[in-house]
Amino acid sequence: MSLPISAVLFDIDGTIVDSAPAVMGAFREALSDFGLPIPDDQRLRSYVGPPLWHSFGDLGYSGQLLADLVKHYRECYMRHYLDPVPFEGVPELVWDLHRVGVPVATATSKQAPMALSQMEDLGLAGAFDVIAGATPDPGSSKATVIHEAVARLDAMGADVSHPVIVGDSVWDVRGGHEAGIAVVGVRWGYATADGLDDAEVVCDTVEDLRALLMPAGR
Repeated sequence: MSLPISAVLFDIDGTIVDSAPAVMGAFREALSDFGLPIPDDQRLRSYVGPPLWHSFGDLGYSGQLLADLVKHYRECYMRHYLDPVPFEGVPELVWDLHRVGVPVATATSKQAPMALSQMEDLGLAGAFDVIAGATPDPGSSKATVIHEAVARLDAMGADVSHPVIVGDSVWDVRGGHEAGIAVVGVRWGYATADGLDDAEVVCDTVEDLRALLMPAGR
């Protein structure tokens, strides 16, 4: 299946980088420091990508404890957020899209300063026209980050008539549709069995994604 594509937004965790070990480790550390039970790996893996307020809320925490857990998780994660390595072939694809003139941005639930530092550390910052990420506000969502990324691209004069979000989870699908843009799901990340069912297109490999995103003849 093909899509009209004028700009490409990338999720980071599970799409560009294999961040599960760092994210799951920070969850374990935060919960352990509060003397709280630690879920099994399968459940922790489902929290790679969603907003932290949702993830800790899903574990049953609310109010001040929820706010404290989110804050402490961020402190734990700060020590490891540069550890994840990119999935093979993804950095090359991002650079190639940039080189042929496709507007490229991030749209991640990771806080924006961390997203910028991580892309700089990986040598990818220069490939992105916009690096958009979450804010500490509990109201920050995948959809709000997507809106910001598209608005910033638009302000730069980029063609945002047909943007797409590339991501690996149901949160990317929901956020993309809430923001009114098409979703390209990728299966090398952390999607649940049915998490990408509502994506417009699903790519099994980076080669499949390249074939979809690169302009014809380039």
